[in-house]
Amino acid sequence: MQLMWRQRDNAHMPQWLEDVVAAGYEGVALFDNDLLRYVEQTDFSERLGDMGLGVASVDVRITRDVDALRRTCEVMQRVGAQHMVALGGEARRGADVDFVADLLNQMGEIALTYGIRAGYHNHTGDVGETLEETELLLSKTDPRTFFGFLDVGHATKDFVGHPVAQRAAIFLERNWDRIDFLEFKDWSEQHDLCTEVGAGECDYGAVFRIVRERGYSGWITVEQNGPMGDKTPLECAGASRDFIREGLGV
Repeated sequence: MQLMWRQRDNAHMPQWLEDVVAAGYEGVALFDNDLLRYVEQTDFSERLGDMGLGVASVDVRITRDVDALRRTCEVMQRVGAQHMVALGGEARRGADVDFVADLLNQMGEIALTYGIRAGYHNHTGDVGETLEETELLLSKTDPRTFFGFLDVGHATKDFVGHPVAQRAAIFLERNWDRIDFLEFKDWSEQHDLCTEVGAGECDYGAVFRIVRERGYSGWITVEQNGPMGDKTPLECAGASRDFIREGLGV
């Protein structure tokens, strides 16, 4: 995920892609506004092809602007992105759950017309911050057009009321039938969400077991809000990749 590289202007895009390849990943994830700018103003699409990279997912702000959503879907379709991760926007903490669910259902219906599957990003400060709130919101969406998603790091940080190490695994066990896409991230008190996967509080052994047992074989976004300590983004990305591949046996 592009977020760890912090610098998101056009000039830094090539280095980000080069680091992704050097760290051994097969694709990228990014925010909707960055995707549109890169596609319209740079050789982003050509670079993806030359480097053999796919686009795993695009984070999209939850909005009532249908025209903007369709524009994003058109560009996502052009670069082959199949997963839309809906977050923030109209879903900030305090928003009406039914209202947010209606927006998500609308986003999901529109996305599907472009061959894209939308899911809701559990996130600090948004509707669905806790495990129970996330389940409630998911239950109010249509499983035929809107799909399940989990940010493992935010679950570890935010799903209070459950043992911290097991928070993500509990959600996955209870809601796997809705899960369509995953984001691997970790959390620690020292580094917050700038923690490499495997270096934080999440019991990734349990998460890996669930993923293997359920036969998941789709994209997984790997995200870190920023580099951990004095390490570079490339070093962090490589460490997370090695940990994940060893844990999943791939």
